[in-house]
Amino acid sequence: MKLNPPALRLLGLVFLILPVISDGGPSPEQQYHRNFNRSSAAILVFGDSTVDPGNNNFIDTLFRSNFPPYGRDFVTHNPTGRFTNGRLATDYIASYAGIKEFIPPYLDPNLEMEELLSGVSFASAGSGFDPLTSTISGLWAEGGRRIVLVGLPPMGCLPAVITLNSDDAVLRRGCVESYSSAARGFNEILQKELVSMQSNLAESGAKFYYVDSYGPLADMIHDHRKYGFEEVGSGCCGSGYVEASFLCNPKTYTCPDVTKYVFWDSIHPTDKVYYNLFLAARPVVDAILKF
Repeated sequence: MKLNPPALRLLGLVFLILPVISDGGPSPEQQYHRNFNRSSAAILVFGDSTVDPGNNNFIDTLFRSNFPPYGRDFVTHNPTGRFTNGRLATDYIASYAGIKEFIPPYLDPNLEMEELLSGVSFASAGSGFDPLTSTISGLWAEGGRRIVLVGLPPMGCLPAVITLNSDDAVLRRGCVESYSSAARGFNEILQKELVSMQSNLAESGAKFYYVDSYGPLADMIHDHRKYGFEEVGSGCCGSGYVEASFLCNPKTYTCPDVTKYVFWDSIHPTDKVYYNLFLAARPVVDAILKF
């Protein structure tokens, strides 16, 4: 089967940059680092809808999520522009690192300078990929010294991908291997590129980290009962087969217990999954905090 390039744009790379983080942080056994006073710490996020906290609220696009039922399980129980029912993995990371409770969107006109200095997200839903090497080089040139790249998840397991590629979208809801295989291949290339860039920029003090999102999400899907999930092939919103963005709206039915679902809509994971992805990435965050 020939892969359709736009399908691999559904979930993009995440760039987390922590230019300076003070040493001596709390132990990794703690769930969160609550001292939000690290003046030297900052986190900048680049990516797509999986890490967009609401930038698309401020641009002319149909691909938004600043309306119910999105955000129904957020702290305020209001939609924020995050494409999920609650928080994103990057929110959990920022909170754990003691930087801030939630990462705000860069385009929010009400942001104060303090917010900009401690960290924002430049991510925009539907943005796809930028040229990898030139993007990282640009971030390094601007002062980024701790750069984290997150690999692609099992793309073939997204409900929307299954719906569009299954012979029977209702009865055959298994992952589409060709898409997942492409994601694995991309991740292998990405890791090799990071090794090369680390070698070339080692003397500058730059440090690159890779976070695997494929393995943890695949495990949540294939061994779902271990995590308390019951539904892995469809999202909580609507039929779960095609709904996302404006198709998941205030008039759309949503499941009563989202904690049993891996996906919130047909593309994006639930808050619970994002938390588990944060837990999987926590060793990398701890390594950066101790650097």
